[in-house]
Amino acid sequence: MSQSYDVIVVGVGAVGSATVYQLAKRGLRVLGIEQFSVPHNLGGSHGNSRQTKIAPYIGSEYEPIILRAYELYHELVEESGQKDIMVKTGFLDLAPHRNFPAYKLEHNRRFEDLSIQQVNERFPQFKIGEPYWGAYDPEGALLRPEVTITTHVRLAMQRGADVLGNTKVLSWKEDANGVTVVTDRGTYSAEKIVFCAGPWTGKLLEGMGIAVTASRVSFAWVWPLQNVKAYEPEAMPCWCIEDEDGIYYGFPMMTDVPGYKIGLHWNGESVDPDNFNRTPNAQDEEFIRKGLRKYFPEANGPLVALRTCLYDHTVDDVPIIDKLPGHDRVTLCGPLCGAGFKFIPAYGEIAADFCEKGTTGIKSDFLRIARLLK
Repeated sequence: MSQSYDVIVVGVGAVGSATVYQLAKRGLRVLGIEQFSVPHNLGGSHGNSRQTKIAPYIGSEYEPIILRAYELYHELVEESGQKDIMVKTGFLDLAPHRNFPAYKLEHNRRFEDLSIQQVNERFPQFKIGEPYWGAYDPEGALLRPEVTITTHVRLAMQRGADVLGNTKVLSWKEDANGVTVVTDRGTYSAEKIVFCAGPWTGKLLEGMGIAVTASRVSFAWVWPLQNVKAYEPEAMPCWCIEDEDGIYYGFPMMTDVPGYKIGLHWNGESVDPDNFNRTPNAQDEEFIRKGLRKYFPEANGPLVALRTCLYDHTVDDVPIIDKLPGHDRVTLCGPLCGAGFKFIPAYGEIAADFCEKGTTGIKSDFLRIARLLK
């Protein structure tokens, strides 16, 4: 194994694995360093399923990124043969107002506008009434986070990338000759470095005046009390419901994980990612039970699994992908602000573009760090 590389990527989770893959695909000598195993369940890239959808982002700044991400996910499936990376299920958004930017467009909305009566007829599993409206995106899909990460890493290593798991970065420095990274396994050098540190980004940016926080949230699987087939992929899409407590979200039941998955997307409990209680508790379950009682009483059955994960946040909850100010050899890719997995192939491509070319052709200026330095 080499000690010298073109690029070192610190953090090989969701976006780090995509970045390593993109760099290796371009023929660069890449080292990925992950403090835990690859993959792991200690950050925000685990839990067997994530959502993706196009319709909510049409007409927004995220539109070119989600469209590119879809292209790259399809390419990843084609190249790897790993068809369960992306399982098409459709996506249903339920809100008390028509909240997509695309509602303002006359054409290219890419979703069906549904009254709540139409929602109840089509998806009787949802117990919801006025004043809610539905928006159904037929291109919505369920993503498999662990499979996606391992596939990115496997294909990158097949192209010659090195990836070290269970390796802790002790220090790093940049000088005129490149960057040097000291780990508990050895010292490595490179021309450039990309930090994909997720919830640990805040510690990296300490002293820069940029607040990045981590928060603890939970999600669960339950076994429906009746009509189990109504919660399988043939009948149930991925979904979100806007609620006073946040946004409830869920997935159809999958064959490799028993139960119906539901979670609450909210700010969570602010924590130190290196020192907090990961063990789920009664309050974590109650967050989930409240949504089940309200929207899915027929699914409010026995608890099968309850897990915690970490979100990361900027002050405006918009991710950062940019050169680190004052450090020409350093690219920052994250935090992703609790909603990034659907975008990661495109985020990884943008980060690789910055390493290779210093710029990117994907329209993404709103992700630059300057907005947080004003």
